Amino acid sequence: MEIREWLKGNTLGEDIWKNKYQHGNETFNEWLNRVSNGDDEVKQLMLDKKFLFAGRILSNRGLDKLGKKVTYSNCYVLPQVDDSIEGIYKTCSDLARTFSYGGGVGIDISKLRPKGSKVNNAAKTTTGACSFMNTFSDVTETIGQNGRRGALMISMDINHPEIEEFIDIKTDLNSVTKANISIRVDDEFMKKVVGEDDNPIHMCEFILDNGEIITKEVNAKELFMKLCENNWNYAEPGILYWSNIEDYNILSEDEEFKYEGINPCALV
Repeated sequence: MEIREWLKGNTLGEDIWKNKYQHGNETFNEWLNRVSNGDDEVKQLMLDKKFLFAGRILSNRGLDKLGKKVTYSNCYVLPQVDDSIEGIYKTCSDLARTFSYGGGVGIDISKLRPKGSKVNNAAKTTTGACSFMNTFSDVTETIGQNGRRGALMISMDINHPEIEEFIDIKTDLNSVTKANISIRVDDEFMKKVVGEDDNPIHMCEFILDNGEIITKEVNAKELFMKLCENNWNYAEPGILYWSNIEDYNILSEDEEFKYEGINPCALV
């Protein structure tokens, strides 16, 4: 069977298969054998379109036998970016390696200290959490994936003092062009948004490693409207209802389990 026969003349589907899933000049039947690992039952299910693996398996299965380093998972989550130069560029390294295998990645930058905070180096103060978003985005653009661009999700907690800048960062259409962004919103914040108080104060707070606390007051309703307007106008940021994510999962009763972030497939 040929790919055109399987897809019944769907030229877009043919292009996707050739650009994303076909390895070299392998035929459609060779591809079926590789992806099914020679299992006739699985192969028939694929031919009947009753079952298909996820994209990275359709692309990569069996290529390890040819000496290629690949992944069979589409998306990953890295630990929250550590508040240090070493931590920031360790994340860049981990992003690059994951992208090179074909995986997408989610990271959270809520641990990075806000702009103007003291640092113990020549700069004396940091350029802030949001200033590194383009750095992470550039890694996504630089590390190529055959027939597929890298996928990166960057999230930030609603309680971070730089949250307004984070919400607005994509109003500049030349900024953070290779990543999606989302905001972690919790019950406490949303109660202020829907409450009857006309001036509901939301206190953004960040605790430095020396114990110093950096705070910023914002109007919860206005901040939420900014988020909604930007989502309407620019399709970002997305919203991650973090209270639900933490409270309604199969490990929600495990006190030792903690979500570090979400991957690019989990945008709400």
